[in-house]
Amino acid sequence: MGSSTWDAPSTGGFAQDFKGGESSSGGFQPDGEGFTADGGNGFDAVNVSMHDDGFGDAPADGGCRVCGADSHFARDCPDKPANSGECFNCGEVGHNKADCTNPRVEREFTGECRSCGQAGHRAAECPDRGPVICKICKREGHVKADCNANRLYSLIAGLNLDDVDPDAAWAELEKADQEKDVDDIRRSILKYAKGFPDLSLTDLEKAFRGGAMNTHLIAKVQEISDTHTIVNLQGKDSQKFVVSIQWSDKPKRAAFAEGWPTSAEENMARLEEAGFVMDGMVLKCSNCNEIGHISKNCEQEKSEAARIVITCANCSEEGHRARDCTQERKSGKKGCRNCGSTDHIAKECTEPRDLSDVECKNCNEMGHFSRDCPNREPEICRNCKEEGHRAKDCDKERVMQCRNCDGLGHISRECPEPRNMEKVQCRNCDEYGHDSRGCPKPTDWSRVECTNCHEKGHSYKRCPNPAAEAEGGADGGWEGGAGSSSGGGAASGGGGWESAAAPVAVSGGW
Repeated sequence: MGSSTWDAPSTGGFAQDFKGGESSSGGFQPDGEGFTADGGNGFDAVNVSMHDDGFGDAPADGGCRVCGADSHFARDCPDKPANSGECFNCGEVGHNKADCTNPRVEREFTGECRSCGQAGHRAAECPDRGPVICKICKREGHVKADCNANRLYSLIAGLNLDDVDPDAAWAELEKADQEKDVDDIRRSILKYAKGFPDLSLTDLEKAFRGGAMNTHLIAKVQEISDTHTIVNLQGKDSQKFVVSIQWSDKPKRAAFAEGWPTSAEENMARLEEAGFVMDGMVLKCSNCNEIGHISKNCEQEKSEAARIVITCANCSEEGHRARDCTQERKSGKKGCRNCGSTDHIAKECTEPRDLSDVECKNCNEMGHFSRDCPNREPEICRNCKEEGHRAKDCDKERVMQCRNCDGLGHISRECPEPRNMEKVQCRNCDEYGHDSRGCPKPTDWSRVECTNCHEKGHSYKRCPNPAAEAEGGADGGWEGGAGSSSGGGAASGGGGWESAAAPVAVSGGW
């Protein structure tokens, strides 16, 4: 590996922070005198809000900014000037300048330049306009489309990485690997790669394996946004695979297996075309969703934006917010889910149960519980094998039969025989031969019920609803607790659904 280093990016890039103090050249710096409305500090009286409550020497009348009255807001002002509805470009009625399809009408510019502050010209025509600065390398003289610099310049500048000796960077990397700190591993990789511009991800993975380190660089097939790109250590974009920092060469969870290489050899081959997700710095139109332009310059017909419906949180009617609601305010209690009263909760309700919103878990029809389902199969006692009652209600002598070996006198968790995987049915894919923890297929979230809101499709760790008060010790994603795979064998230890915890290491970009 070479000993040359990357050229340091110019100052003022992503690493430039907003800082106060004596060294700062911008930002608000208090001088102890306050802001005034006489123009002494750059604020004219016309620019000070009429709802101001005494900011500096500004008036505090709390009135309408149009007419000055204190009885209403500007949006309700009777003297508010009417909008003519004419296009500023062509003068026609029915559209605004942004939607105008007519040729641009050139007018004399009477405003001030945003660059130099002088009147009479635009910033694009300013003779004192500053040099063009590239958004990637932060250097002058070219734009990002013409930049040949390493794309990782902006990432390194944004992380404020110190220039260290490669040996010191590798020592930091080994320490972060022992502590399994993903963020420090990322930083250390960049510090080390900064000293070796020709370093590849394949070389780095070989060094990790040679040093028996915990860190594994896994090249995964992963979908990314069309406004992002995958960049390798040399700054080349449009790579095929996304590098994920993991602690094993095998996926620890079935959900992570998607896109994972099938072997170490395939992973090494993928790392040749792998990198990290970064902003592609491309334009995307919000009107047609195509790349290369913005909606202002879109040639397609303007699409109507989705109408946002405002619903009152007090009366649940549309058209106004709770702060403007004229109906009586509800109490702070949650109220009864059965009759809607705020005087009691559902379990204290004396009204007949409203079953209109109850879904049967047996037939998925509305209007009844699963215990009252007319399509429910007859109950068969697991003890005596007779219909009409459950095992807990059986009056006959209890018969213990192991589901693992079919022997009598013991249950499966006490079975001395090895676990018979042929009788284990996966709750994820319904196939026999493995449990849900070892299922090779992605998790079927439609079967997972949240123990917080009791809705299917997510676990309690991903529940968007507020945390419910704990009523028991259940902590799994399945109804009734953690839940083991049906047909569990000896020493199964559960074998149920795993909690939807975050991965031990991240996948994706930096």
